[in-house]
Amino acid sequence: MTTMKLSFTTLGCPDWSFDTLLSQAEALGFPAIEVRGLEGELLADRIAAFQPGQQQTTQDKLHQHHVAINGFGTSVRFDDLQLMPQMLAEGRAAIDVCQAMKIPAIRVFGNAIPDQNQETTVINQVVDGLNHLCEYARRTDVQIWLEVHGDFNTTERLLAVAECVAHARFGIIWDIGHSDLNYGDDFLSFYQPLRRWIRHVHVKDHRRIVNADQRKPVGVQLCLPGEGDIPIIPIVRTLLDDGFDGYFSFEWEKKWHPELPEPEIAFPAYVRLMRSIS
Repeated sequence: MTTMKLSFTTLGCPDWSFDTLLSQAEALGFPAIEVRGLEGELLADRIAAFQPGQQQTTQDKLHQHHVAINGFGTSVRFDDLQLMPQMLAEGRAAIDVCQAMKIPAIRVFGNAIPDQNQETTVINQVVDGLNHLCEYARRTDVQIWLEVHGDFNTTERLLAVAECVAHARFGIIWDIGHSDLNYGDDFLSFYQPLRRWIRHVHVKDHRRIVNADQRKPVGVQLCLPGEGDIPIIPIVRTLLDDGFDGYFSFEWEKKWHPELPEPEIAFPAYVRLMRSIS
């Protein structure tokens, strides 16, 4: 079994300053944070701590607190052809910032397939977008990770993408909440075909809302880790037994759901749950 590496995304603490982020991460024993917005800014090239004149200071602070940044979550999505030039420009800018800041990867989305008749078209757009960013990143140390998200949360759709992206820089972020909507406790049928592409894991928990006559959830209620229906412990054990050496990153979506408990409650709960896994 490999050693478990923990991080959290900044979605969970949108009101924290960068200095507070680092001090809290160090105090709680997180060796890394995953940036999804910082001090109110979501775009990598507009974040104050990542500006050319601040980069060394930021690196010094990270070193002082023994904390790394293990990824940057962009808003890049490839499902809307009209937005493709804007999305690719945002992706390239994020790659440049991550290379300068020694951040190993950016996160992107396939996102939605609102019209099933256009499924193949959208999948091809996602492949094209990923290939473009992977090719742009070839001269860097940055990887491009597609998150399991939205309508791209089935083995069939993700395989259709992954098998057509011929770049070593490509990988998948397994968001266990999004796959749970289709697979529930049968997570192995999702994980095994995609295992070789999984580079990073987003951990969260929810209670499934299921009607008696329906097999799949009709909705979810977010909750503290370990208090819901997602089989977090078996998933983590499976990954570690298989030699997964990436991060288990806690995605507490406080920014999008301000009614959720504060990070001072959620983050320690996550650490306790994950450290109980052996």
